[in-house]
Formats: sequence, C-alpha cells, structure tokens
Amino acid sequence: KQVEIEPLAALQVWTSYTIGEEVYRPDEGKYEKVDDRLNFQLRRSRFGFKGKVGDRIKFNFILAADLVGRDLLAATEGGANNGGSPQIRLWNAFVQWRLSPQSEKAHLVAGYQVPQIGRESITSALRSSSMEKAWVQNYLRRHLVGIGPGRALGVNIGGLFLKEKLSWGYDVGVFNPAMKAYGSNSAGDVYSPLLTGRLVAYLGDAESKSYTPGHKINYFGQRRGLSLALEAAWQAKTDVFQDNHAYGFDFLGNYDGWSLDGEYLVLGRSGYEAISTSAQTAYLRLSYTFKLGEYWLEPSGMLTKLSGPLSAADQSSAASLLAFAGEERIADVGGNFYFTSNLKLSLHYTFSKGDAGMAGAGADVNNYFFQSGVGPILRGDWLGLGLVAIM
Repeated sequence: KQVEIEPLAALQVWTSYTIGEEVYRPDEGKYEKVDDRLNFQLRRSRFGFKGKVGDRIKFNFILAADLVGRDLLAATEGGANNGGSPQIRLWNAFVQWRLSPQSEKAHLVAGYQVPQIGRESITSALRSSSMEKAWVQNYLRRHLVGIGPGRALGVNIGGLFLKEKLSWGYDVGVFNPAMKAYGSNSAGDVYSPLLTGRLVAYLGDAESKSYTPGHKINYFGQRRGLSLALEAAWQAKTDVFQDNHAYGFDFLGNYDGWSLDGEYLVLGRSGYEAISTSAQTAYLRLSYTFKLGEYWLEPSGMLTKLSGPLSAADQSSAASLLAFAGEERIADVGGNFYFTSNLKLSLHYTFSKGDAGMAGAGADVNNYFFQSGVGPILRGDWLGLGLVAIM
C-alpha cells in the first residue's frame, strides 16, 4: 500500500527546413552545397514510470527513442537517424532516498543519471524555451562522460536548505564515465572516477520546495527568484589524459512572466607529455510568457558559443587529448504557444556559424563542422515547427 507508480510518456515532433548545408568533398578539397530540404523527425520520445515507496524513497525509470526519421543533411543538431525500426535506449534509472525523515537537507540518488553540473545539462529538453536545448550541453557531457546523452552510473548526494528570502542547495557526486577500453567494457588500464559538485543560492523564491535532480526554466509567472550556482567537475588520470576538469557558473532568474537563464563553463584537459588544452562554452536565453485568453504565448531568444583553440599548435594539443577546438556560434529566435504547460507548439529559426581556425577546410573540430554518418560539413541554418506533448 506504500508503493505508488505513475506512468510517464512524452513526445517531441519536429518539422524543419534546412538552408545552406554544405558537405566536404575530400577528392576536391572543398565544400559543396547540398539541396535545402524539408525533414520530419521524432526528435525525442520518453516513456517509463516514476514512483515512490512511502514518503522517503522515490524511483525513476525512463526509456528513450530519439532522432527517428532524421535526415543526416538536415541542419538540426544531433546524431544519426534512428532508422525505420527505432532502437530504444535507457535514459534514466535511479533511486532517490531522503536521508532525513523530516527535511530536504540530504538526498542520496544512486543509479544511471546526469551528473549535477551545468544548468542546461540538468534541465529537460522538453521544458526548454528554445526550439533545441543550448547545444553547448553536448560539449560538456562528452567532455565529462564521453557520450552525448551525458548519463553515467554513480551516486549523488544533494539537498536544500530552505528559508524565506535566501535559500541554498548543493550536490556532490561520484560517477563512472563512459568505459571505452577493452571493447567498451572498461575504463582502461589507468582509472579515476569523475567527481562533481554544485552549490546554488536562491534569492527570493527557490526553484522547488523539495529536492529534485531535474530542473525547468519557465514557471508561468509563479516564481519571483534568482538562482546563482557555482559548479565544478574533476577526473584524474586515465589512458587518454592526466587531468580532466570543468568549472564555471550558471543562473536562472524568474520574475512574473520573464525568464533569463545562462551558464559559462571552462572545459580543460592536460596530457602526459606536457600538453594541455582549454575551451569555453556559454549560453544566454531570454523569454517572456504572457496570457493569451486561456493559453500562453512565449517569445524567446538564445545565443550559444563554443570558444576553443584556433592556432595550429593549440589545435594539435586538443586533437591529441580528444578535445574540442575552433569556434561555434548559434542563435535561436522564435516563440512557443502553450495550450497547457505540458502541450506546446514552437516556431523558431536557428542561425549557425563556425570558425575552424588553422585546421582549415575538412576539419571536424566541433559540431558545426561535423555530422556523424556524414563526416566534415558546414552546418546550415534551419526553420523549425515543433510539438511537445508530455503526459
């Protein structure tokens, strides 16, 4: 009688039109424009369940089938087409235990989860105010755990200390990053765990009255508060590097219908041969949500940027450490129409630009210049119409 289970399902369906995509032709040593194209894709789907046992234990089990129907030459971000018979992957599988019977000060979360660092990484894409999430999260996730989904097995302890005008929260985690050695079954001959930490202060309203590892941006006028967070992650020696780290800050401000969020992170690595590399990622997003009869309208805009090495020597160091280089800039502008907080239509235009530095044509130094399944590209701009339904 103490067990409660709630089924979950969500879909994100896109129609996109790509403009100006180019593919690198190595035989000719140049990029060649491909046809602009219309593409329909099931960008994301989530299904599973969450629940609780008594009032101290919660659990979350979610599966995903993403990128179904994606044309590899569509300018939208992401991996390869998931095929006519889509493959399903594990998305979340964790148990959350409130250690204190009567407070939110300490929760233990164990299982397959996203490490608590980077606001965009720990915010659901289905709750984003932009058409696509700030894609700098992809750089952070691959830098820390080796895969785009950003999940890893591990343990996190976090909690909230709630006061009327000034509250704060924390997270400290230990994780196994992606294991690519010995047929993807080991971290390698040299092993170190990934350590993460995040400390956040809430001025005014906190984001939630109870601790949760997931976050959102839009509170539909119900929050007046500012969240300011400092965060860091560190991993010592592995077969690839001697030190791997990330650090920075993020923020979220909500005031009536206004929402402003962003982050700035430094991604660094050092090797065994006195070499090191560093890149910076950042995003800034602003939206305003207002009532339109019984519905909601949310104009929004977002800027994102990766700033990596541009010189030949620095890019060589980045390549030897399997790190990112060059620059990528993305701008998203558009609006969302909400029938309810769980059902929305989106119409956005996304601009993309990149700089490969001294790597030159044909380089695959960052996401602007590379698409899995294709190879070196120049990513185009795209107009998108999307539907998100959460049940």
